[in-house]
Amino acid sequence: MHETEREGPARWPVIGHDAAVAALDRAVRRGQVSHAYLISGPAGVGRRALALAFARALLCQAVPHRRPCGSCPSCHRVERAMHPDLTVLSLQAVGGEREVRPTRISIDAIRELRATLALRPLESDWRVVVIDDADWLSRDAADALLKTLEEPPPFAVLILIVEDIASVAETIRSRCQQIRLGPVPVATVRAALESRGVGAPQAALIASLTRGRIGEAFRLAADPEELARHQELAEAGLQMLADPLVALGRARQLAESYRRGRRAQVEAQLAVLAMLWRDLLLLRYGLDDRVSYAGLRERLERLARRWSPDEIVQGLRATCQAMVDLETNVQVRLALDALVTQWPSPERTR
Repeated sequence: MHETEREGPARWPVIGHDAAVAALDRAVRRGQVSHAYLISGPAGVGRRALALAFARALLCQAVPHRRPCGSCPSCHRVERAMHPDLTVLSLQAVGGEREVRPTRISIDAIRELRATLALRPLESDWRVVVIDDADWLSRDAADALLKTLEEPPPFAVLILIVEDIASVAETIRSRCQQIRLGPVPVATVRAALESRGVGAPQAALIASLTRGRIGEAFRLAADPEELARHQELAEAGLQMLADPLVALGRARQLAESYRRGRRAQVEAQLAVLAMLWRDLLLLRYGLDDRVSYAGLRERLERLARRWSPDEIVQGLRATCQAMVDLETNVQVRLALDALVTQWPSPERTR
């Protein structure tokens, strides 16, 4: 194989996901581009970054085996989301300046998109459309999109991004090349953070917390205040697990916060509690290298020795059930009181 072909994927601005990058790079170099792709995976794992890197490669002005070059005017305009042959649609884009974010991508948005796709490209060989949050298409919008997928213009490439591929209609899935992304290795995330100037201890913490979600890791690294809040929630959660009275008092505080409209704060605390229970279970089974809160390991190990694995699973299940209860509008104080009363008692030592 020619040297430039082997080096192609290295030019893509994507960290991890080597197999997916290699497949897309090969399609660009060989001119075997499909008209529709469906990229799925957990939020924050790098789905949008891959989609936009693919768009950059398709619209790049360099010869195929050097795309994306990252230096031509087209590459720069894709990076700034200003290329005339690229359209990016998402719930946020549909919402615009409205205070309340829409819960679905409407048929009107897809109709406008179809009108854009009918126009020939202005500068490149392709007209590229990226639909983020494609699992939030309304039923009518999905039906309208299906018509385009069934008879796409010869110059159109649609890239759909979803979290759960099962939420996408089979009629749409079957017309797309499917690319599934999983978590990036924690060591890769840590190295990427350090290469961007994040100190080694902080990079290790963020990589551990985000568990392979590279986009979420970059977002957390860029927001020291949120990282500090996350660490505060972890400390509060650890105190709850260690002392039933503290847990009950904190549950009442969370219920009041929820009542005052600070729902996100309560959900964040429950998510951290679930991660702490998960860490306890991992430590109980000797899987120290998979622990999210590595900085709290010694205190977590002391707690883990107080319970059997079954009891830890009981605590994790109770926490997850509280998260479900809040989603289904169970009275918040009852849900949070039930949460802490169903946790195993930490009083005895094994």
